[in-house]
Amino acid sequence: MSARIHRYIQFAGQTEPEGIHLTLPLAVETVQVLQGWGDHAAYHAQFTYNGVPLKGHPGLDLLAPPGADIQAADHGRVIEISNEPGGLGRYVKLDHRWGESLYAQLGEILVETGQIVTRGQSIARTETLRRTYPIHLHFAIRIHPYNRFDGWGGFSDPTPFLYAVEVLPVSDTGELDVTIQTAQSTAPLPPMVIETRNLRRP
Repeated sequence: MSARIHRYIQFAGQTEPEGIHLTLPLAVETVQVLQGWGDHAAYHAQFTYNGVPLKGHPGLDLLAPPGADIQAADHGRVIEISNEPGGLGRYVKLDHRWGESLYAQLGEILVETGQIVTRGQSIARTETLRRTYPIHLHFAIRIHPYNRFDGWGGFSDPTPFLYAVEVLPVSDTGELDVTIQTAQSTAPLPPMVIETRNLRRP
């Protein structure tokens, strides 16, 4: 698997306009992106969020080993634990001072609704059973104020808030914190489910 290689750096006092600083939600050294923000627009356009067709993939799908730790990207409170069968699967949603973060395609869940969690705290684990698509974490954020009818389900691209900077290939760098690669598009895409009157999207 090839592609652009990024390196995640330790907190270095960066200041985003929105004041949002997120840690990588997977406790692994190397992460590959199965789907990036806005990817596969034609595929996602057949699905709706609050009745509006999606403009593209509304989050990041991060490949991970079976049973990998999923960590809270920021301090917050658990506001929803649920399941979207045939789509996002089991998921956890956290409330933050700046909005919400969503962690989906989960296996074991380690928190309860209403629980306060700290940045980097383990909140779940990835699935352990391989399906027709690779095991991964679907990670997404909403920033206040958001609009669930905007064609993204109100979600925003989390990439700018993850302390990521593009650098030379890993072999050309010195010390390494965390790397992220974009996987080739040959892997099957995770499923989405058609929105119905009885379906409540997270």
